[in-house]
Amino acid sequence: MVLALYKGPALNPVNHHHIAFAGDDARTSRATSSSSSRGAWIRGIFLMVLANVTWSIWIVLQAAVLKEFPNKMLVTATQCVFSTVQTLVVAVAAERDIARWKLRLDITLLAVLYTGLVVTGVSYYLQAWCVELKGPVFLAMSNPLCLLLTIFSSSFLLADIVHLGR
Repeated sequence: MVLALYKGPALNPVNHHHIAFAGDDARTSRATSSSSSRGAWIRGIFLMVLANVTWSIWIVLQAAVLKEFPNKMLVTATQCVFSTVQTLVVAVAAERDIARWKLRLDITLLAVLYTGLVVTGVSYYLQAWCVELKGPVFLAMSNPLCLLLTIFSSSFLLADIVHLGR
């Protein structure tokens, strides 16, 4: 909440040699076009809080499920199936043009495969393992580190200007 509500100063990038695919023109146009209205910020903060609360509830429920049914692989597969169905519903509502759904043999296919196999499958399995080993509080406590790692990676790899807060 502090990161979302506090509007702090800009931090200089850690790496001044950006590895991003877009040039400086895209970054400056993105920075100038990102001035959003107050309503969009409030909606974004609400959705961020809602996502964190529901994820925390799932972690606690996952601990109860793993006590009752200790097969982590089946729990992970079930979670992936339900996530796929939920994502499909949102995707159909957001993008109704079927032509945009086609995958080509390029970086987008690699991104989809990486996200599906590594980000979803492996990370959900490791999270189930962590919940079973240490409990749900340990995993929930480590979730804010993902935000900090994302901020550091954005600054270091992409040379983005990161703001302390919004």
